[in-house]
Amino acid sequence: MRKKQQRRDALLKLVAEEGYLSLSAIAKSLDVSEQTIRRDFQALEEQPNIRRTHGGITLVQPIAKGDYTKRLRIASTEKTSVAFKAANFVKDGASVFLDHGTTSEAAAEALLARRNLRVTTYSIRIAAHFLDRDDITVAIPGGIVRQEDGAIVGPHNDDFMKQFRFDYAIIAVSGLDGSGRLADNDLFEVKRVQAAMQQADKSILMLTSDKIGVKSLFELCHLSDIDLLAASTPAKAALDGLLTTSGIKLI
Repeated sequence: MRKKQQRRDALLKLVAEEGYLSLSAIAKSLDVSEQTIRRDFQALEEQPNIRRTHGGITLVQPIAKGDYTKRLRIASTEKTSVAFKAANFVKDGASVFLDHGTTSEAAAEALLARRNLRVTTYSIRIAAHFLDRDDITVAIPGGIVRQEDGAIVGPHNDDFMKQFRFDYAIIAVSGLDGSGRLADNDLFEVKRVQAAMQQADKSILMLTSDKIGVKSLFELCHLSDIDLLAASTPAKAALDGLLTTSGIKLI
């Protein structure tokens, strides 16, 4: 019993570090049967931030029911503004990665003005914006749909993003601190966005004033790693000297 608990404690620590664990890989690594690891995974799923996927378990950020709806209303005018700025920079026929979240939903709505796009996202809600457009192709990864906000959760270290090249990766974050550190509270989302940025010619950050000065758990990148900034007027005013030192281009 003690050995089993020690193994499960180790698995819990590992999934917290990696964000996703494969059943077959862990079984091989620990030299135990897949059935044993499957039982471990079933036990770990009792944790509020662990979800089983096909062939593994993943770490998710718990979201209280109704929180996503509330977030839709926060800084809604600013979100519409920065989303329009970001979408206006995208040309017809472009390949675009769209991050998950309420600001990205506004960007999806703004991108309906473009034609012949190829959109990749890990959000069911964002994909749904393009359902009636036969000139826009949408790609989404496999995984489990997080009911609270429509994000597709699953392995972040797979080869899904490596299949694509993007003209633009359009992203948003939970916070930008005073040192220029961009971060999010969901490790899974950070890993997916980092993978997309590596495949993109240019990254566009959409930034509203409610994100300025906010410290989040997992670092995405530094502001200087962003190519283009679509910021609301209040956000630009709050950035002080960060824009000058980062060398980022304002849209």
